[in-house]
Amino acid sequence: MHVRPVLAIACLIVGSVVDWAVMPLRAESPETGRGDVAGLEDRLTSGLRVKAPREVKFVQNVVRSVREGRLPEHLVDATYLWAVRRGKKYPFPAFEHVMRLKAEKLGVDLDALSGP
Repeated sequence: MHVRPVLAIACLIVGSVVDWAVMPLRAESPETGRGDVAGLEDRLTSGLRVKAPREVKFVQNVVRSVREGRLPEHLVDATYLWAVRRGKKYPFPAFEHVMRLKAEKLGVDLDALSGP
């Protein structure tokens, strides 16, 4: 009996079934498409445990900057992931500090933004 070919075929079948089963979940996810600013705001607000009005305003300013093309979304995502993966109970301060530094390097003032 040839175990390797059977094992390879089994892996292909299992991989295809898992991919097929997960595909509808990906299609319905609000974060699947880049540029989904509403998904970005929700992700930042919940993942960073934003509570205070000042923090909410900061996140809204970051999202507005992404929407207006002043900040690249991948930069915000990378900063968010870094802050969350640090393992701290409250990741917002680290995110805010690093985001301000990166925005400053790009010439974006996150406090000077106006709007709703």
